[in-house]
Amino acid sequence: MSVFRPLLASALVLLGGCAAEGITPEGNFPTSTFPVQVDYQAAARRTAEFVRVCHTDVVYAYGVNYLSNVTYDERTATGTFTVFNRTEPAKLLEVIKVRPDGPVNTARYAKVTVTVFGEDPWDQQEMEAARQSIQSATPSCRKGPGSEALPLQKRRAPELQGVPLPDAGN
Repeated sequence: MSVFRPLLASALVLLGGCAAEGITPEGNFPTSTFPVQVDYQAAARRTAEFVRVCHTDVVYAYGVNYLSNVTYDERTATGTFTVFNRTEPAKLLEVIKVRPDGPVNTARYAKVTVTVFGEDPWDQQEMEAARQSIQSATPSCRKGPGSEALPLQKRRAPELQGVPLPDAGN
């Protein structure tokens, strides 16, 4: 039994190293920084609304669910919004940082940095949708090829010869 413990431990370490990583500080991921003509608290509310409307409240095909997490650093007044897949919470797909554009007590405007994973649908079009949503205070989700197929707002329950299946959430 004692011979297998080191093998088991090394196998777990190797498998853990192979886990999919999302956005990391040392990685090279698409990033966009832009100004917002409101204070950083209003920009943070706009960001939260964009994440909610375009990611966490959308029903996707195949049971895909996205969740978000918000952290706030009081020292720098920076709010960090992260989006991840429910089944892979360690793999960050989108990170949005909202901070004052200047000293905290005198800043009238905010600066927002959006970082995406870099693969469809987390790409340049997603960054553009985030920019447009946060600057205009009106959530507008990703546009472009594939965007019509991603969220399925009105799904129908599976049927068998015209009769809804009992375990299909009816």
